[in-house]
Amino acid sequence: MKVLSLLAASMAVTHAAELTVEAKPFHIDRGFSATLLPAKPLLIAIDPEVWADFTIEEILPHGQAVKTGEVLVKFDREGIDRKLEDLRRAVQARALGMASQELAFAKLVEETALQLDAARRAASTAAEELAYFTQVGRKTSEEEIADNLEGAQRRLEATREELKQLKMMYDADDLTEQTEEIILKRQEYAVKSTELSLKHTELATERALEVTLPRRAVALDADAKTNVIELEKAEKNLPRALESARLELEAARTAAAREKQELAELEKDLPLMEIKAAADGIFYHGSLDEGRWSLGELAKFLTKGGKMPFVRPFASLVPADADLGLTAHVDEAVARSLKAQLKGSLTAAGREDIALSATIQEIASVPGGDGKYRVDLLPEWPEEGELEWPADLDVAPGMNFECRFVVHREDAAIVLPVKALQAAEGGKWTVQVKMADGKNETRPVVRGRMNGEQVEVLSGLEGGQVVIIPD
Repeated sequence: MKVLSLLAASMAVTHAAELTVEAKPFHIDRGFSATLLPAKPLLIAIDPEVWADFTIEEILPHGQAVKTGEVLVKFDREGIDRKLEDLRRAVQARALGMASQELAFAKLVEETALQLDAARRAASTAAEELAYFTQVGRKTSEEEIADNLEGAQRRLEATREELKQLKMMYDADDLTEQTEEIILKRQEYAVKSTELSLKHTELATERALEVTLPRRAVALDADAKTNVIELEKAEKNLPRALESARLELEAARTAAAREKQELAELEKDLPLMEIKAAADGIFYHGSLDEGRWSLGELAKFLTKGGKMPFVRPFASLVPADADLGLTAHVDEAVARSLKAQLKGSLTAAGREDIALSATIQEIASVPGGDGKYRVDLLPEWPEEGELEWPADLDVAPGMNFECRFVVHREDAAIVLPVKALQAAEGGKWTVQVKMADGKNETRPVVRGRMNGEQVEVLSGLEGGQVVIIPD
């Protein structure tokens, strides 16, 4: 066991270093890139109502100086002009059709009311006819038939009696036989005629009582029932047909209104086919927004024949009198170490000879969608009373600068390699201190700020002490 312990101690010495603690200057700086951007760029985007085809016909080059009213982007109008012409004709044609449909519906309302009244009248008349026939008409007809039969019978009896009396009279007088014969024959003919009339009346009476009147009753009953059915159908179907026509009319009105709206919206999109400069300035491809200048995939669209995306700004106009400021987007560690009003150095790429500085104005409290924190800076330079950028520095929006800020400084600090500190319970830290007798002792320390592989120790160590640094 003693041999193993000596071996372990020998290995520990071999894989560790010793560092004598001494106070020395310690500082932490942060570097990041910032972009020079206008405070309020004029963003150019397309947000059409309905038109979807914005194909570039002409577009000014990136960085072009422009005047107010100058055309920046011109899109191909052929498609939208053709669509507008078609829509205008369609709206006119629908207006004519709607006028006819409105009139037809108005007349259908009147016709429906008339048809319902006619159906009600027909049903009422049929019911009245049936009731009258059942209660009065049939009995009256039967009485009239019986009276006609009785009249025919009496007429026959009368003619027969008259013939009988003639024969008796002629047998008793001295008239010539020729005259008697004529009168008798005439009376005999009258008797035969009356007999025939009676026969026909009897047949007619029989048919009327057995066929005609029953048929009349059946027909009137069927007619009444049919008219009741027709009335029920009319009362249900005519309003349905009217409601169906009303719905069709409403649908046509809605379609006409939508077509008019589409035409109005398309006419609103027409001015978008030419985008003009709202002010004198510089035309930029890409968006100068939210402290960023982004172009990316837009570059392949911003050319003749390219189809423009919607809503998202695809270009920007920087007014000639725009105020320029520096904007950076940093990660959380850098953002936490920065403070407002902190001053630092500013370097233009390729012109490190020009001494510039910047002051942090504002640091975002929450990150953006990309997890970065926005930092706004105010650029400055040492020339007294100088309000413009140095004359020999070509400045333009979108230009990048390297920024460096000292965020922590101590003139006399105890600094150790990070690996010298070991985590202990309760969120505390310890180091191994070599004692005068050569043994190691664990000492609690308070850790301060870090800079790469170096860490500041705020308390727990004194100058001259030897700290063991593990490999």
